[in-house]
Amino acid sequence: MAPSTLLRPFSGLLAPARLRSGLLARSKFYVREPPNSKPDWLKVGLTLGTTAFLWVYLIKQHNEDVLEYKRRNGLE
Repeated sequence: MAPSTLLRPFSGLLAPARLRSGLLARSKFYVREPPNSKPDWLKVGLTLGTTAFLWVYLIKQHNEDVLEYKRRNGLE
């Protein structure tokens, strides 16, 4: 049996999807412009607060790591 005859049942899976003529495709998702005139202040506050917290934590962790490095290598 030739390999092409074995793959024939699966050729529909490999072919690109086609729309029937006359039918329109609709998206599941609606695209809307975000309301720029009314920002969501809760999201803004949470985003800025989280960013500030992460930067403070990153700098604190870095300083602790530098002190540990100096302690282990006898630099302090």
